[in-house]
Amino acid sequence: MAEGDSRIRRFYLFRALTSFTMWMPFWTLWAYENLDSLYLITVVDAAFWGTMIGFQIPAGLFGDKYGRKAALFMGEILFAVGVLAFGLSTDFWQYVLSNFIWALGVCFIVSGDTPFVYDTLLELKRANEFTQVMLTATVVMYFMSAAACAVAGVIVEVTGRLEITLIAAALITIVGSFTVFLLQEPKVDRSRMASMTAHFGVGLRTVLNSRIIIILILFQIVVEIGVYVMAIFRSIYMNEDLDLSFLWVGILFSTFLLVAAVVILCSRRIESILGEKYSLVFLYAAVFATFLVVFIVRSPVAIVMQYLVYVVAGIQGPIINGYINQRVDSEHRSTIMAIATFAFTALLVVVEVCVGYVASAWGLINSLLLLAILSAPIAVTLLAMWGRALDREKVLQDKASAA
Repeated sequence: MAEGDSRIRRFYLFRALTSFTMWMPFWTLWAYENLDSLYLITVVDAAFWGTMIGFQIPAGLFGDKYGRKAALFMGEILFAVGVLAFGLSTDFWQYVLSNFIWALGVCFIVSGDTPFVYDTLLELKRANEFTQVMLTATVVMYFMSAAACAVAGVIVEVTGRLEITLIAAALITIVGSFTVFLLQEPKVDRSRMASMTAHFGVGLRTVLNSRIIIILILFQIVVEIGVYVMAIFRSIYMNEDLDLSFLWVGILFSTFLLVAAVVILCSRRIESILGEKYSLVFLYAAVFATFLVVFIVRSPVAIVMQYLVYVVAGIQGPIINGYINQRVDSEHRSTIMAIATFAFTALLVVVEVCVGYVASAWGLINSLLLLAILSAPIAVTLLAMWGRALDREKVLQDKASAA
């Protein structure tokens, strides 16, 4: 086995052992059981994303300054502590505090994850494999999460205690996080990083000076908001609107992940067939169709669309982040990814709380339809701009080749 292959496989192991997400089908149901309000759930979750707004960019700077492994380890430990605290919470302010810690963990994970993989591949002169490696890592995570969700469904059905899934998952993640020390830090020249403030300035200018990166970031925000809003309400929709048992919620989450994992294995081929331009069209069309069917089909049959949105959730990150990473340098990769996440979280805080308010007033399904309708013109505009930007980029590349 080549040394480079060994480094990638150790990353897969790390991802597997930190992805036993037993909490996934039941965390919102646990909060809903204690808060009894869709609106308060979104307010509590806004505390999570508000923390991301404040700390994502510092975490990105930390990852560029001190290394990807340090960011990953700190992130996984904080993530696990936050999940544990969430499982022990029973009132509004306890949930807010636990989400603060949980979000800090995510900030550091985001700042270490894709930059670690891309810089490792760059060092191995295999950067063109980034999307495939990240998709494989996503499949590994999905299979582990699928097993965790099935186990969680059985546990909750037998015990009736939703919080057990959060507590057990947190303890498993703490143990798994130590596998980060099996990873080899990629070589990135940090000698020119004079100060974090100056480094951030360069990263921000890189984003602002690139029309194509701005379009990618904005489009990813639209897709991720749709995927996330569906995710936060999915369990409640299944348990309350469709009257499914805890066991079925866990089993269905498991099958969502398994089906998505199988499709993701083929997604590299799908992306290569569609190309950069039409891959983004597919991502948004799938999210929009899911929201539309959930509104029209008021029966368990609508569950089938959740498989599609899970596919989008799995492939959009590797595909869009791959397009972004192709256009930025290693020295500022974590910072630029942090800027993208900052923009996403800032908008999500507003959108999510508004959707929660509308859901409490008009009903959950109506609020999802409204979000889909409002996002459509934005997505279509960005897709048109993306197509034109790619055409201009190709013309410039052809001129440079000819010269």
